[in-house]
Amino acid sequence: MDGDGRRHAGNSDAVESQPPMPPSPSGGTFFRVLLIAALALLLLAPPAAIAYTTVRSDRTTVTVGQELSGDGGHGAGGPGDAANPAAAHSASPGASRRSAPATVAGKIRLALEDQGAALLAGDEDAFLAVVDPSAAVLREDLARRFGSLRQLRVKLWHPVPEGRPKTEAGGTATVKVLVNYCFVVPTCDPMALQTTTRWNVSGRSPTLLEFGVAKDLGPRPWEVSELRSAVGARVVMSTTAKYASRLPSMLAAAEKAAALADTFARWGEPPARYVVYLAGPDEWSAWYGIKQEPWVAGFALPLTASVTEIVLNAARVDAKQTLDVLRHEFTHVVTLAGVEKAYEHTWWLVEGIAEYVRVKGGGKPFDGAGAVRGYVRSGRWKGEIAMDDPPGGSSTVDVSGRYGVAYLSLQRLADRFGEDRLMDFFDYAARQGLALGDAAPKAFGVSWDDVEADCVRNVRGRV
Repeated sequence: MDGDGRRHAGNSDAVESQPPMPPSPSGGTFFRVLLIAALALLLLAPPAAIAYTTVRSDRTTVTVGQELSGDGGHGAGGPGDAANPAAAHSASPGASRRSAPATVAGKIRLALEDQGAALLAGDEDAFLAVVDPSAAVLREDLARRFGSLRQLRVKLWHPVPEGRPKTEAGGTATVKVLVNYCFVVPTCDPMALQTTTRWNVSGRSPTLLEFGVAKDLGPRPWEVSELRSAVGARVVMSTTAKYASRLPSMLAAAEKAAALADTFARWGEPPARYVVYLAGPDEWSAWYGIKQEPWVAGFALPLTASVTEIVLNAARVDAKQTLDVLRHEFTHVVTLAGVEKAYEHTWWLVEGIAEYVRVKGGGKPFDGAGAVRGYVRSGRWKGEIAMDDPPGGSSTVDVSGRYGVAYLSLQRLADRFGEDRLMDFFDYAARQGLALGDAAPKAFGVSWDDVEADCVRNVRGRV
């Protein structure tokens, strides 16, 4: 915030493409949306000046949405092992063995199953036993991954070779592997990643020479960093050793944000755990392959249609800012869970609802009135509330003003029609993709023209 408590936001560029998804383990395919909700921090502003910008693009991933079933009443009653063969298989990999495999493919599959079982059992020596004696660097890498995954309380690890191994000269073979995994809870519709492995197959048993990182949205933090984690009732927070001392206070703030966000999970159970990573300068430019400017405070990254992980910039977010930041970001997690469509023409709803929850949770007056006033009086506001992403090159004042207009519009809808009907409207327009002219009468019983005109009057009346 600046001297008079105004909230600012940075710029964003929208990049869109729509490649088809590869088959999931269940055989399904779909297009999914990547939402990166970036929190811009102005370098010239005091440390508390957090604000929100959004970059969206459609990205491919390797699995369908993760609908976590968990403990503590969140996801309880979800699919168990009988309905989730991946979970059942990972829990007891030996159950699938009828006899020792004779083929290279079968031997690799068995080696991966043994490694997964060792990970879940916490047996590092057995986990590393599959590594070839010549692959010292890989052994060190996988030892680090083992430690990080155990810190994250991995509960499902199911690696499956895809296709037949491709044999090479010198007694080696490569094979792509699909890994399904979950943290904290053992039963879920899992996250997944694809990677490439290379094996020495000249001996009696295959041994690992290479185990790559995720091809899509990789590397994942636990693939490349030695992590320390703190696990709460609703949140898992993880970072490197350098920032581990921040975890207790930041986790406490995150738990409060999660408790609020849970109440807005209107379209399904909230996640069993919200997953938050705190990135130092080196990790900030490496994790997930997402290149962010150093002044961005964080982003929300959907890995599937139902699972979104949060990355915070340790250089920009401290314990005092965590609660405010995560109220906004966790709202994205719960309000967009299960959505498999692009968000064209609903930027104002997606960001407006997150700001609505953030402000409501803070219990204080809206802190962006000054930015809205400057934006409206500049003449650059077109007198509309159904705004798209801020165009490239927008000033921080204009972007912040647009966020404020979005917030004031959703707050007005809640004041006029009630929060339940506001959420119905969000569902119809943002989640289901109905045109505003169809969504407004369905949710509010009045025309969109009536709704927009009233919101515009409200914005102008506030400035």
